[in-house]
Amino acid sequence: MVRHGKTGLVPCSDANMLLERVPEIRELADVDLLPLANIDSSNVEPHLWIELGRAIYERLDQYDGFVVTHGTDTLAYTAAGLSFMLQNLNKPVILTGAQVPLEEIGSDGRTNLINAFRVACSDIADVAVVFGSLVIRGCRTKKTSAFDLQAFTSANAEPMGTIGLSIKFVSGLRRRARRNTLFMPYLEPSVTMISVYPGMKPGVLTWLAENHAGIVIEGYGAGNIPTEGRLSLVPAIRSAIDHGISIVVCTQCLVGSTEMELYKVGKTALDAGAIPAMDMTPETTLVKLMWVLGQKRDQHFVASLMQKSLIGELHS
Repeated sequence: MVRHGKTGLVPCSDANMLLERVPEIRELADVDLLPLANIDSSNVEPHLWIELGRAIYERLDQYDGFVVTHGTDTLAYTAAGLSFMLQNLNKPVILTGAQVPLEEIGSDGRTNLINAFRVACSDIADVAVVFGSLVIRGCRTKKTSAFDLQAFTSANAEPMGTIGLSIKFVSGLRRRARRNTLFMPYLEPSVTMISVYPGMKPGVLTWLAENHAGIVIEGYGAGNIPTEGRLSLVPAIRSAIDHGISIVVCTQCLVGSTEMELYKVGKTALDAGAIPAMDMTPETTLVKLMWVLGQKRDQHFVASLMQKSLIGELHS
């Protein structure tokens, strides 16, 4: 991003500036640029994940690794999207960004970009986010701060690695090897997400169900929702599911898992047919539901895949 008068921060129109301002990258690797989209990440739409995934997949044999520069607002969604679409990877795909624009004093962009290339030159083979001092699995990435330079954390999972004087990876990661990467560009963008809140009217959920193929509900605590009186969401959930709409319940909490059988208010939704997201982040839950529904809308299929760990998004 660059500052543009009274307009504020806008996307930089020249991708070459990245290499000009951070020449150290050339010492790490031979780099080619592919300007794919020049937009604020708040304007990212799901179809861009497919374009990005295809661009990487079509060049897998030409490069040893990939670095994707991305705005922080929707970086976690894109990381999840690439994680589901590019499976069985044989080399690293690394996403990074900056809290402070590269041209401004105090920017973290230079360090993040250099470290992203360092990780892209390593022997891991996965979609990961490099930001601050952490290497985070793409499907576990969560933005937790609009202020701190360590803007992202690894939600409900140990980071893949930490960056200090050197880069230390945890054991058990997938490493570079000869394997056939699968490009699975399935995506049903007609999925929505809403947080439960005190006083929420069931009609909101009914309207969403009438206009979407799937709904992610961010419940309280362990996946609890209102179940009593006129504000009970259960009839709306049951009706939506009866009409073929898949509903997945995750938690609004940063740490923890949906344990919907724990409380009556959660079990009631579970009994109505809602699918628990367990320890997935809301971002990954939304993207995974899009990806699963892009393959098949059969509710037994959806429930089975949503509760199965495919890329490390769930604790097995």
